[in-house]
Amino acid sequence: MDTSVTETIGDVVRRHAAATPDSPALVVDGQAPLTYRALAGQIDRIQERLNAAGFGRGDRIAIVGPNGPATATLVTGIMGCAAAVPMNPALSVGEFAIYLRDLKVQAVAVDAAMDSPVRAAARMIGLPILEVDHVEDGVAGTIDIRATAEPVTASRPGAAQADDLALVLATSGTTSHSKVVSVTHRQYSTKFVRAARGVELTAADRCLSLMPLFHANGLYSVLGATLYSRGSIAFLPEFSVPAFFGALVTLAPTWYAAIYTFHHTICAAAPSHADATKSARLRFIRTGSGALAARITEELEALFRAPVIETYSSTETGRISATPLPPTVHRPGTVGIPDRNEVAILGPDDRVLPPGERGEVVVRKVEVFSGYENDPAANARCFVDGWYRTGDEGVFDEDGYLTLTGRIKDIINRGGEKITPSEVDDALLQHPDVAAAVTFPVPHATLGQDVAAAVVPVKGAKLTDEILTNFLRRRLAAFKLPRRFVIVDEIPKGPTGKFERRKLAEAFDLVIDSAVARLEPIEDDRPAAALEAKLQRLWQETLRLERVGLNEDFFVLGGDSLQAVELFLRVEKEFGRRLPRSVLFEANTVAKMAELLEAVVPSSCIVPIQTRGDLPPFFCVHDGYGQVLSYRELSRFLGENQPFYGIQARGIDGEEEPFVRIDDMAAHYVKEIRKVQPEGPYYIGGHSMGGRVAYLMAQQLQAAEQEVAFLGLFDTYSGYGQRKIGKRDWLARHLERIKSIPPGQLPGYLWLRVQNLAELIFLRVRFECYSAAWNFYKSRGKPLPRFMYRVEPATDMVRRSNYQPQPFDGDATLFKCELFTWTHTDAHDGWKQLIRGHLDIRPLPGGHNEIMRQPHVRTVAAELADALEKARATYTWPNADRRVGAGVA
Repeated sequence: MDTSVTETIGDVVRRHAAATPDSPALVVDGQAPLTYRALAGQIDRIQERLNAAGFGRGDRIAIVGPNGPATATLVTGIMGCAAAVPMNPALSVGEFAIYLRDLKVQAVAVDAAMDSPVRAAARMIGLPILEVDHVEDGVAGTIDIRATAEPVTASRPGAAQADDLALVLATSGTTSHSKVVSVTHRQYSTKFVRAARGVELTAADRCLSLMPLFHANGLYSVLGATLYSRGSIAFLPEFSVPAFFGALVTLAPTWYAAIYTFHHTICAAAPSHADATKSARLRFIRTGSGALAARITEELEALFRAPVIETYSSTETGRISATPLPPTVHRPGTVGIPDRNEVAILGPDDRVLPPGERGEVVVRKVEVFSGYENDPAANARCFVDGWYRTGDEGVFDEDGYLTLTGRIKDIINRGGEKITPSEVDDALLQHPDVAAAVTFPVPHATLGQDVAAAVVPVKGAKLTDEILTNFLRRRLAAFKLPRRFVIVDEIPKGPTGKFERRKLAEAFDLVIDSAVARLEPIEDDRPAAALEAKLQRLWQETLRLERVGLNEDFFVLGGDSLQAVELFLRVEKEFGRRLPRSVLFEANTVAKMAELLEAVVPSSCIVPIQTRGDLPPFFCVHDGYGQVLSYRELSRFLGENQPFYGIQARGIDGEEEPFVRIDDMAAHYVKEIRKVQPEGPYYIGGHSMGGRVAYLMAQQLQAAEQEVAFLGLFDTYSGYGQRKIGKRDWLARHLERIKSIPPGQLPGYLWLRVQNLAELIFLRVRFECYSAAWNFYKSRGKPLPRFMYRVEPATDMVRRSNYQPQPFDGDATLFKCELFTWTHTDAHDGWKQLIRGHLDIRPLPGGHNEIMRQPHVRTVAAELADALEKARATYTWPNADRRVGAGVA
């Protein structure tokens, strides 16, 4: 081993301070840099303060502070004489308490200007608090420490030695089971020397660091590697796009390091900061704490004219492999070649596999990591014949480049088919409207696991299950396609800032019916009839199951709304019969569905989704597709005491003529709900177009002298007094979007817009043809032919009609999320003019197409339950003629 590897970080700084005392070490805009001489002085001062407070070599000092030069000084100084335990400032009191306990912390050093819950956690545990003051001398990173307890003599004072502890870190596991990695100075110096030599750092290099100083990546490859090479580290007070691009000019970094979320943001914003991008003099860009999508890598390299160094590392081992610097071949999609490490791929039998075969990545370097200090069981599992098991799956090519294919524990086992989540992530990220994507498993009763994906759209973009599924079908095998998409503004991260795939199903509340274990197949007491046998085959194909019993529930078998669509398409193709998806509420088994197909009875508009409970029933009108299966989750979250009836479109099964006029539709639905509930007060609502129908129903009920206690409009466009955006505005919006798109994404974006435009043209042509045919038959007094019994083009006529809503003499509740603002100037202001009573506006998370699905539907249900409860307080039930409060809701 090189003798320099035995140096502590304090030894390194003092060596540089003696050779080039005025070289800058820590830099921030607007202040003088902290030189190596000053940093060495800071290390001595911190040693003096800690020793005086009774702490010395090996004592564990937790560090909580902002990501800046002061915290960098504090971490370096504490490592110079004790063991540093950097912690995430965003942790809660409870999380801090768990980490402080697990990491065996003996004192807490916290930035005096920070109001942190770590103080409360330290007091709970009885730990002394060391307040860290910023010294106002105009120099970056100058600090001092105040102890809050009486001075005590340190048992091991003085500067740290090579075999003393330098760092104590927690892995990325859950806080209740975090594994503890203790790093000696000998191990730490080995890691930062490798990191520095891997990218050929010199004293001329300056890193603009966006890496958190509580991450191993920031500690090993930024702080340690830069100080070892006598370079400098620049910090931003906090990350923002203007601050980053400004720093490229004013601080002149030669490289920057960031986690992948920052890379995405920088890449998207770069076209708007062209001058700063062109003037940047970056030698390379470094990633950390997660894989970077190939398209982002390519765009960053094109923008900054510098290679992106993808590094594969871990808290335990440090740098394992990395993209080599030019002129060595750069292979996007790989994590480069091993860096002074012995790396191999092991198969299930712990045999080393040849290139081309996929298995677990293992590393053999004992001096870097020798085991977890608090988990002998984990140590027994993670070492085999001197190899450390990383838990990552990967494959080497013939030239020694390593490709990571996922975490072993994250591999999704869908009924025996193995799916690597990162492969699905990469496919989703190829969509120009997808800003971020994380694929994760959801429990499934019969398959064990199924595939789901959380997706963050680009701002202003419209994404749906159908759009994403159709996009992926051209890129992935059918069994790899996610069965559920969760479209959100942000994907939850764990305490260390990483996505925890295994926890996302629970975070999004997707552990529901499909998680109910089917311990034994339900036995059927008779052979399947011919029709039942055909249906069994269709159910098996749809649900990807080897067997489906005659009396097994569709939802308990793991079915969902997306699979319901697929099933009914198969049924229509096989039997020539269209079934509304709502039949799954009553015909939820093969046997019941067979009975329904044989009966050939038109489907009722009223669908009893939940009939139990003694509260007044809630009637909810279908959306623009005429279906009500999407209300299943909403009803479930309202609870078993709230009766819930869906109102689906007439003709949804192709057995009756559909409506093309909204007033006819509303009148029919009023007639139908009065069969269920003859007298008011009524509680009605609808999603999207269904809200407009419910609005007209409320007016018709009032005209019939029936009270409407509650009218709920779920993100419904009023159509009153609003100017629709024209073609010129539409074109301007897309031209603005094109300006912000990196060049590499432009072809894909334009192709998607062409596809979307083609779909709009198809829908317009369908509407014109259907409308012309409808007018032709009606003007001649002829009945519509059966092939025109189609709800989708009929509802097109409803949407495009010139119907103008009239004011409503009552109250309403608008559950409002943001529609796509390019569609119309304001989707909701019209209701303020139409509702003459009180308009209660309740904001919702999620987009227009997502609010009836997890995770957003839980919020919708909570808001609806509260609104219904307030409405019920005005009326007695079932005596509709006895008013309790003033005013009609």
